[in-house]
Amino acid sequence: MRKFVPALLIALAVCIAYAPAVRDGFVWDDTALILRDPLIRSWRLIPEGFQHFLFTDATASDFYRPIQRLTYTLEYWAFSAHAAPYHVTSVLCQVAAALALLAAARELLRLLDLPEDSTRWAAFAATLVWAIHPIQSAAVVYVSGRADSLAAIFGFSGFYCALRAFRGGARAKWMLSCVAAVLFLCSALSKEAGLLFPLFWCAVALLRRVRGMLGASAVTALAVGLIYASLRFSAEHVAPPMARHPMPLLVRPVLAARAVAEYAGLIAFPLHLSMDRDVETHPTGFSDSSITGAAQRELQTVAGILLIALLVYWLIRSRTRDTAVFVFLVLAAIAYLPCSGLVGLNATVAEHWMYLPSSFLLLATAIALTKYFREARGRSRFFVRGVAAIVSIWVLFLGTRTYLRTFDWKDQRTFFERTIVAGGDSARMHINLAGVEMNDGHFKEANKHLQEALRREPDEPLALLNLAALAIKENDFRRAHELLPRAIETPEVSAQAHELTAVLANKERGAVDLMRLRLASRTGAPNWSIEKRYIKVLAESGQVDRAIAETQACLQTQWYRAESWQLLSQLLAGAGRKQDAARAYAQAEALDVHLGDRPNVL
Repeated sequence: MRKFVPALLIALAVCIAYAPAVRDGFVWDDTALILRDPLIRSWRLIPEGFQHFLFTDATASDFYRPIQRLTYTLEYWAFSAHAAPYHVTSVLCQVAAALALLAAARELLRLLDLPEDSTRWAAFAATLVWAIHPIQSAAVVYVSGRADSLAAIFGFSGFYCALRAFRGGARAKWMLSCVAAVLFLCSALSKEAGLLFPLFWCAVALLRRVRGMLGASAVTALAVGLIYASLRFSAEHVAPPMARHPMPLLVRPVLAARAVAEYAGLIAFPLHLSMDRDVETHPTGFSDSSITGAAQRELQTVAGILLIALLVYWLIRSRTRDTAVFVFLVLAAIAYLPCSGLVGLNATVAEHWMYLPSSFLLLATAIALTKYFREARGRSRFFVRGVAAIVSIWVLFLGTRTYLRTFDWKDQRTFFERTIVAGGDSARMHINLAGVEMNDGHFKEANKHLQEALRREPDEPLALLNLAALAIKENDFRRAHELLPRAIETPEVSAQAHELTAVLANKERGAVDLMRLRLASRTGAPNWSIEKRYIKVLAESGQVDRAIAETQACLQTQWYRAESWQLLSQLLAGAGRKQDAARAYAQAEALDVHLGDRPNVL
């Protein structure tokens, strides 16, 4: 094959597999990262974006990904909040990530002294499968999942440069190593997993013992780590609420074994896909369904242990028989360990966590199959052709499944309903679907989903809060009075519960509880949504000067918020201070390039 043909085929396959995604909307975290993030509204805020973690106007996170935010800034500048261009960008990022993987794989296979024809076919086949595999769909169709593909673009490109450096002269070696370091840093700033790419380079240097590579890789890894840490730890960060209790150390190996079995099933036959998965046992008594569910998890544990044993055997066997397979298996293990379940994360398993490990695992498999087919020539042609046919059908199935999977992100309702049907029926998914039902006026259905969430997690704070909001909408004030004190006692939703208490007082008695709204605005981390309601009520009650002072106080620490400047402008205009109002509005326009397309905040 000519050099450009594999790249063209992979790009074409990705575009076809993910084509329907262009018609999807924004779902789940997309609304927080694109529709509500004030830091993507203007190119002037790009430096400020590096000073904050993700989810500025949503539940705080531990995700420091300024490059991801930078892509949204550029898209918002070009396309405002129209969903289609964001999806096009995500598909193109997957194409770029696949081509970067193809280049890095070829270079590494060349370094491992494989024949040129084997190198090309193995790299092409593995990259094609990786690029269109439905387990990657959450990183492509889901706009918020773009961090994976961005990290892969920079990481694999840097890995290619790092490997390529040692095929040139001294000057080329130095220049390419510097380029690799910059790309590795960009990968880490796209997603935390990008920090693994310098370690991949170190691992290859250790395994191949290339002269000068180990020192260069170690220095690069240290430099990237230090620069990343200096940026991350200097950024403004609000600690996120603890979503789950830390898993006991003795339980983690069990969950890790189950995770291996779960991922193996998803890679081999990805029929049921869901954004919300776990491999924990959730006993609900001694019913048949509970006992059956627990038994299935125990069988999954056994299957995971057997698979781990087989992988270890394959690793040990390939060390002496097939160096290339051994190297890729080592890299796959390095990529997998952080998300294996042995380290405490915010979930036990997640499909998109396999984005990076699966690339190396598929490469190892492709190399092994290529070697088998080369050695099997002249023997059982029927058997070889049969295996080739099965692999071809499997690849076609993967592409078709990815194509169909893109429709799951059509809109919020479709996304939550299909996630629940596919097995991701967690408390938070039921809460999210309940929110959609409430917005559509389907209060009975919303109550059903919130009750289901509480059945699964009896003290779930967001379920309590939403039940209280639902009770207020239905004028069930007694029920709201029962729920809100419980929510107020929960730090995660205390501020919102105070706000709802003020709303309840207003709807029940017509009272304006300014003190309660002030308490809500001062509880927990800064929350612009609550603060905005408080300022509006101040202005509506005739206390315009206090409303102006409150807005100005917010802008002392959150100067980057265009909506706050717009609100201040309207308050100043209402107070007759037209020149000050004009200056505030000009500042708002400077911080939001599409301010005129957005509705007024009052």
